Amino acid sequence: MSETSRPSAALSFFAAHQDEAIDLLRRLVEIDSPTADKAGVDRVGALVAEEFRAAGARVVSIDSRSSGSPLRAEIPRADGAASRDPRPALLLGHLDTVWPAGEAARRPFRVEGSDACGPGVFDMKAGIVLCILLARARQAGDFRPCLPVVCFLSSDEETGSPVSRPHLEREARGARYVLGLEPSNPDGGAKTARKGVGRIVVDVEGRPAHAGIDPEKGVNAIEELAAQILAVKLLEDRAVGTTVHAGLVSGGVAKNVVAPRARAEFDVRVPSAGEWRRVETAAANLRTRDPRARVQVEAVLTHPPMERTAAVASLYERARAIALGVGFDLKEGSTGGGSDGSYCAALGVPVLDGLGVEGDGAHALHERVRLDRIAPRAGLLAGILETVEEAS
Repeated sequence: MSETSRPSAALSFFAAHQDEAIDLLRRLVEIDSPTADKAGVDRVGALVAEEFRAAGARVVSIDSRSSGSPLRAEIPRADGAASRDPRPALLLGHLDTVWPAGEAARRPFRVEGSDACGPGVFDMKAGIVLCILLARARQAGDFRPCLPVVCFLSSDEETGSPVSRPHLEREARGARYVLGLEPSNPDGGAKTARKGVGRIVVDVEGRPAHAGIDPEKGVNAIEELAAQILAVKLLEDRAVGTTVHAGLVSGGVAKNVVAPRARAEFDVRVPSAGEWRRVETAAANLRTRDPRARVQVEAVLTHPPMERTAAVASLYERARAIALGVGFDLKEGSTGGGSDGSYCAALGVPVLDGLGVEGDGAHALHERVRLDRIAPRAGLLAGILETVEEAS
């Protein structure tokens, strides 16, 4: 089957099983799964594992005491597939959401026209449904992947995947390429680049004194911090896409005391590893305005940038050709947010992200997905997995 031939038989399967897909989405959304709620995340994981097993996938739940348990499900390649290379394609998703316990009852799953609404429906329980649909289609013989397909679902993606990341990276190192099922861009396009996400923390230590009687004996940490905030802000370079945002500021003990302590935390977004090195180096070399003050700086890159490499561009072009066969034009774009795909890209594995179902309102009260786009998006994934063995 060529990448520009007629759509896979899987597309007909997905269209015929639309109602079952919507019912599964409803059951997922009805379970609260905020990252910090291990029991809730594990309830989602148990439902997903049950559905995968019923569809013939091999499932492993990775036990975790400190968070929900990540889930790995493997869909076997088609019988007689020519490739002898056992490395799979890796599909990424996550079980957790940002919404607190009780949100599913406050805003229950509902269908409004062609949209489904509810907490986590777009980010990213609709993506989980796509994975299970692929397993069901494989079991029915309507989806014939040329590679094994591993679906890895993190349990703590919304907080940076501290528990899931080592397992995720192990899977990525053994994969040929990665397809991320995070929400698409607003135009439905794939994400071929993501900015790196960093954090800069500036702590200032001053010296307390009475603000009215002997202020000259004090060292005002707040005033020193104000100068440091401006210095850090100057590291921003919007022309290349680097942004620096002072998000949290605290300090002082009372209005009439020269402030002995102050602290600022900055959100940093960078388009490339080189830009992060520039920002990190400059932050480490900050100097105090008042030599009596002490300044301590921490700079941490929490999500590496996902850069648009030649392999990523090749994977996108092939996906776009397949999408045209399914009946739509897959655009591409970048985003300022990080994801689990960022960790995979940092290992040199080609990543095409944002392949989830179209919708709107990630992390917002109006969150929704388009139900009429479930079958085409699943058809796109099936087409990629049936025809693309390598990303380059």
